[in-house]
Amino acid sequence: MRYEIEDRIFSAFPGYCRAVVVARDVDNGGEAPELLALLRDLERRVREDPGMEDYREHPNIAAWRDTFRSMDLNPNKYPPSIANLIKRTRSGKDLPFINKLVTIFNVISLKYITPCGGDDVDVLEGAIRLGYAKGNETYVPLGQPDNREIPPEGEVIYFDTGNLDVFCRGWCWKNGDRSKITPLTRNVAINIEAMPPLNEEKAMSMAAELAEMVQKHCGGSTEIHLLTERDPFFEIHL
Repeated sequence: MRYEIEDRIFSAFPGYCRAVVVARDVDNGGEAPELLALLRDLERRVREDPGMEDYREHPNIAAWRDTFRSMDLNPNKYPPSIANLIKRTRSGKDLPFINKLVTIFNVISLKYITPCGGDDVDVLEGAIRLGYAKGNETYVPLGQPDNREIPPEGEVIYFDTGNLDVFCRGWCWKNGDRSKITPLTRNVAINIEAMPPLNEEKAMSMAAELAEMVQKHCGGSTEIHLLTERDPFFEIHL
């Protein structure tokens, strides 16, 4: 199956890239005390960091707020996922342990202040694409399987080209329900966003760290791909 980013994304956002870790045959069940301890330590660092007092001004978060404005999304009303994660952490609320993979996503997000998330690729019917909505795609919010939304034409969405199911609205705003990571997930594509000031080298470094964590705590096998203007797609072989 093909994983792709539309050329127009790179044209509109120069310097953007996405590192993708494909993990196969993982074991995502059970507890992970070591991972949870790492998450709690990173939460503490975020809360104690004076530079995060106005987290919206952090260069990485400010870049995503600007990106959202360019999509006509008010970043205060529709916050980028990383802004929402930092806000929640700064409020003193511990992030729940959902499963091992989701905890790894949160660890990477908090450590590097960038969006990181993943999707169960076994649900795919077509290619998986980051691109612009045409207005005929359907989004089912995470945890709300009976609700349906239609992203407006021109919104950046991450979706299945086979059935037009949207995995994430507003680029990295809200996750969908159908591709959610559960303890039964076995094959997953994990995305690490790198909007300037983050660059390709940093994206690959974060991906390598994430892949190592997945293999340590979930087993299976991993491979890393970097999607750029030069290389906007790859094939996932399961």
